[in-house]
Amino acid sequence: MISTDLRLRLSALQGDPGFRLGPRRKSAAVPQPGLSSPPGFLGGLADLGFGWDEERGILLRRARIPLEKAGLVPARLQWPSLSPISSSVPRTGPLSLLCFDLETTGLQRGAGTVPFLYGWASYREGATAVLVEQWLLPELGEEAPLVRAALGELAQASLLVTYNGSSYDLPLLRTRMVMTGVDRAWPAVPHLDLLPVVRRLFRHRLERCTLRAVEEALLDEHRDHDLPGREAPERYWHFLETRDCGPLLEVVRHNQQDVVSLLAVLQRLGRHLDCDGPAPTDWLSLGRFVESRGDLAAARTAYERAETLSPPPLDRAAVLRRARMLKREGRIDEATKAWRSAWERWRDPEAAEALCVDLEHRLREPALALELARDALREASTGWDQRFARRIWRLSSKLGRGGAPATDERALRTLSEPERPWATWLPGGESYEAWLALHRGRGAGEGATARTRGVTRAS
Repeated sequence: MISTDLRLRLSALQGDPGFRLGPRRKSAAVPQPGLSSPPGFLGGLADLGFGWDEERGILLRRARIPLEKAGLVPARLQWPSLSPISSSVPRTGPLSLLCFDLETTGLQRGAGTVPFLYGWASYREGATAVLVEQWLLPELGEEAPLVRAALGELAQASLLVTYNGSSYDLPLLRTRMVMTGVDRAWPAVPHLDLLPVVRRLFRHRLERCTLRAVEEALLDEHRDHDLPGREAPERYWHFLETRDCGPLLEVVRHNQQDVVSLLAVLQRLGRHLDCDGPAPTDWLSLGRFVESRGDLAAARTAYERAETLSPPPLDRAAVLRRARMLKREGRIDEATKAWRSAWERWRDPEAAEALCVDLEHRLREPALALELARDALREASTGWDQRFARRIWRLSSKLGRGGAPATDERALRTLSEPERPWATWLPGGESYEAWLALHRGRGAGEGATARTRGVTRAS
């Protein structure tokens, strides 16, 4: 049965405005849950490297992995190299990195999901090795010491690194705080979740963005005979029922590899954002990422390399992104040059529209804008055809009110009846759809020699 106090605290965490989460009153008659002495079956766990931490009242396993063995370079784990990844990275002082991963009794985040193995990998600037700690829950219902120790561990780091921790590990740890009655403030530690960063930079060439897939694609590391994460809960249940510690060994190794790999992936992301070894298909996503971080100079460089090195359609997308960015910066001449390249190379409708706007409003050449709009309409896809049609009508009407003279008889007839131009452009035509169908289906030969005249003459 859920106590009244626990029910109120759950309501507060779920956002019920009628409840406020206040300090929990501790009763001297109710002892704090946990173990005051090592469990009697510690012998089997000792074979896996676990020992008893008397001060914190937890079972832990420690390992020290040299940086060379983990493939880590100290210079790549400092804030100048890592700060382009996220604004969460502290930009002053030595970094104290803490990688965190949980193995749980299920894949959900509800109250019935219990973390049974806490994995930590820490690196302090200037150290020669990565320190790994793993904490094991010996019995269900005895996790309060683990939760308290986890909060203390978080408070000592200058940057917490996880993989999907924002959606899974940290919310689950908060839930366990409530379920175990641990009344402590959540540490204000900066947090960097690597999964969203990996997705933004590499989703275009990764079928799945799991940590194992990232290791294979980015680090060229393949786990041989690694335990799938979905099998870990079953092995823990087997341990609780039989006290057979042997099957837990692969779970422990899997967890240790996960937390150490977080440092390797973090280092690889820093190198990637430093333009160290991107694949040809990576330049566009790299440009988008650094542009969103406000590094416009690096974004322009990435887009230019994507235009040169990336395969279609990434090269075309890079030119358009660069042109939009240049326009927002107010570098109109450079933006126009990029739009012109996209129009001449790919007959891109967005580029044609931008050039029409530039011809009409900046260069004051509405006749050239009208000519280019008609050229673009011949190849425009659905949606764009209507935009160019409206532009043609408006420019024709504008020229008829005192702009540049029309250049052919059909345009002259158009100017005489601007409110319904398709009726004169199509002999006997009263249908807007028929006008579009005729213009979209016109032969490529008609007007082909004038396709780029407006752009060339304007330049």
